Amino acid sequence: MKNLNNTKILLILSFITLFLSIANGQIINIPETSSEGFTETSDVLKNEIETIIKSFVDDYKSDRHATKARIVGIEVPEVNGKWTITVTGKEIESKKWEVFMSEGLPKEPTYIYRAEAGILKAIDEGKINAMTAQVKAFSSDYTPLDTYEMEGFIPTEDDNGEMNTFSFHFWTKGFPEVIPFRLSASRKAHGGNASIFYYQKGLRSGWMSLEPGDRVRDDAREQAAPFPMMGVVIKGTSKGIVDGVPVTVSEGNTVFIPANVNHKWWNESEEPCELILIMFGEGA
Repeated sequence: MKNLNNTKILLILSFITLFLSIANGQIINIPETSSEGFTETSDVLKNEIETIIKSFVDDYKSDRHATKARIVGIEVPEVNGKWTITVTGKEIESKKWEVFMSEGLPKEPTYIYRAEAGILKAIDEGKINAMTAQVKAFSSDYTPLDTYEMEGFIPTEDDNGEMNTFSFHFWTKGFPEVIPFRLSASRKAHGGNASIFYYQKGLRSGWMSLEPGDRVRDDAREQAAPFPMMGVVIKGTSKGIVDGVPVTVSEGNTVFIPANVNHKWWNESEEPCELILIMFGEGA
């Protein structure tokens, strides 16, 4: 009986406190304890990401590279999203090919894109291009958009080259395709800020900016590439060492670096140094 009376007293005191708070103009916030809000937020984001991916699928239907049949998966872990993109190579009308999207990862082993939701939004808004989102110095480096092979899938060098080409065309809308390159559309790689233009077998191209104090390819593991490259300086000045030989290159000059030759670069000036990189030949 005493417990019951105590409960009544507590309830009365609670109502008195609530009444006085309202009378004094105070606002009382009652926190939400249900998990439904979190589920709804996740569902909304997943639907948004699915809509973005669907827009790339619809655009790719009009891309002449859709003549080649291909199946890839897309995974966005933060929304538990998994989809399969199927390119049949079948022309369904003039300059339009069959491409469709389905829930879940591919049944047959292939490439899978693993992406952050934020980077897909940025690519969709033209703030960065997909190849730049994937750029890395070493295979172990983390990138906001990456690819991995499903268990049982062993790609060839040709497969990897074709996948790079597919990545550019699938994730770039419109025709002719236009991609951004500037500091805000770049990512840090090899010690500088890089924006990738285009990759295909035998060709890699991009833009790089060395900000004051930046050192490019300072890590001995990346100082020699198995293919030749050219650096076309379009702004500023950079110093470097190529196969032990000191060199300075400035705006309006191009430096050629043979395959398998050590080289590294740095910017000692107070202005950025910008260059176009062209990598080519076997292994590129």
